[in-house]
Amino acid sequence: MAELMDQALLLRRIPYSETSLICHFLTPAHGRVTLMARGARGAKSPFRATLAPLYRLHIRWRPGRSGMGTLLDAGRAGMLVDEAYMLDGLQLLAIASQLFQEGDPHGFSELSDAMTLLASRHQDEGLCAAFWLLLDRAGLLGDLLHCWQCGEAVADAALMAWKGAQLICSDCGEGGAVSPGMRKGIAGVMRQGNVRLSARDLQHWRMMIGQVMREHGMKLPEGFRQLSPQPK
Repeated sequence: MAELMDQALLLRRIPYSETSLICHFLTPAHGRVTLMARGARGAKSPFRATLAPLYRLHIRWRPGRSGMGTLLDAGRAGMLVDEAYMLDGLQLLAIASQLFQEGDPHGFSELSDAMTLLASRHQDEGLCAAFWLLLDRAGLLGDLLHCWQCGEAVADAALMAWKGAQLICSDCGEGGAVSPGMRKGIAGVMRQGNVRLSARDLQHWRMMIGQVMREHGMKLPEGFRQLSPQPK
């Protein structure tokens, strides 16, 4: 079969046999692809240093006839985030790996934008904003101006509630209060880098993110587990 080339982000790599790796990539033109990197664990393999997470890559591969393709070449094209954000960046990779499955045409631009958001915000707000963006782009969130249950528009000054991993209006029930200021703050963080949330609002936002992930059967990052109890 004809060889293919594309940009790529490495989601995960899994040891295979004593010398090879199974690599999962997100690409802009081919979506998520899984490729065998033969000999990549060998001491002299050019893949050994290249196939690291949190780098923009250019890859060339040969598709499989009915399954996994074979990675032929890979080159780095710069880091996604600097060292201060590497642990948070790895958490984003883990979430993206759950959201965008094999054959999904989406994921590359979503993850790229999330990494950019992470690196351009204060660190605490940046991680929440990056997770929020990924969940939103995957279709798991509504917006902050409408009730997620009935779809009705909500006034900027109206109090909303968080219940069952949904942001709801007063007509649809009660739950944990989401103030107009918190909604405005989240929207501000998503738009620009100099917005900070109060410690209370930031913790509440993390809880909301964790509950959405749990609602959709996702494995939660360490920092979100205690804030998102199992539903009773």
